[in-house]
Amino acid sequence: IDEFSFDKHSVFTACNSDCLCSASEWDPVCGENGITYASPCLAGCTTSTGSGKNTVFWNCSCVGVAGNFTASAGQCTDKDDCDRMFSYFLALSVITSFIISLGGTPGYMFLIRCIKPQLKSLALGFHALATRTLAGIPAPIYFGAIIDTTCLKWGQKRCGGLGACRIYNTTAHRIAYLGLTLSLRTISFIICIPGFILLSRQMKEEEKCAAHGALTNGGTELELLRKEEFVTLKPTNQCTPRSTAQIGMPGSDL
Repeated sequence: IDEFSFDKHSVFTACNSDCLCSASEWDPVCGENGITYASPCLAGCTTSTGSGKNTVFWNCSCVGVAGNFTASAGQCTDKDDCDRMFSYFLALSVITSFIISLGGTPGYMFLIRCIKPQLKSLALGFHALATRTLAGIPAPIYFGAIIDTTCLKWGQKRCGGLGACRIYNTTAHRIAYLGLTLSLRTISFIICIPGFILLSRQMKEEEKCAAHGALTNGGTELELLRKEEFVTLKPTNQCTPRSTAQIGMPGSDL
């Protein structure tokens, strides 16, 4: 709810001071003045007709709009175009998710190019471990903690303690959730900048070394090819030549 605050002491006013209402009760009603009250008692209502969602409360002293002191069960709708805005939000979320997913493969390629070939398997393992440990596990914890700060009314468990949040401050909720997401992505982008710089320098050095090697090692490669051809064409000694001393020896075949 925009521009709305809830305090168990501020809900009591002159119009409901004689009703002996409970600040922890949660049974919201919408007054004709467009204000949501935590309970019919806090709205100062004395009678009701109907049942369930069709319940209408009468003689609500805290409503008081042009002689109409009625309130209906449930919270007041924030805006008439809420359904249309929700459709826009879904479409924007799909487009954003698609754009973000396009960077998945280039990100892995960037990671692999920055690592020595013999360390790629180990690096990918550490990358997966760091992603699960630093992002997958703690993210629900700190996201939930920040979202809880935007709660206006907490439910009460029967056994005591806080239950689920009954109503959020939508403006603060939106700023907290999207602001945290934007902050994390900005930090990750800043961390990637030094990697891009180092990778570009490494690629330039490799190109220079490759060009220099093509010019200086041309003669060396030619010499290696000649040596390989020489080794290939050189006859192998399949028969061991006899020495001159063996030629004139008795018992020889010659």
